[in-house]
Amino acid sequence: MLCILWFKWQPENTSRLLELWKEFKYPEEVKLIGRYLLIGRHISVAIFDAPNEEAILKITYPFRELGVPHIAPALPLEEALEMMEKM
Repeated sequence: MLCILWFKWQPENTSRLLELWKEFKYPEEVKLIGRYLLIGRHISVAIFDAPNEEAILKITYPFRELGVPHIAPALPLEEALEMMEKM
């Protein structure tokens, strides 16, 4: 399942978050597509393919005390349009 994760944190957690990011490894079962920082927004974004909910929890759990993760499943626009046309 393709997922978009955006993670928002308070500025006072930035130093702790930077250290955790340096050490964090995505689970083997997750295919990381890209990680991004929204400059000046205290928000990071990750795009990844996860096989199940447990894999998503492995990604979000280590950051639970530093901010709020938001996750949404995603489809390439062309695939979504094809699916909607069949509905």
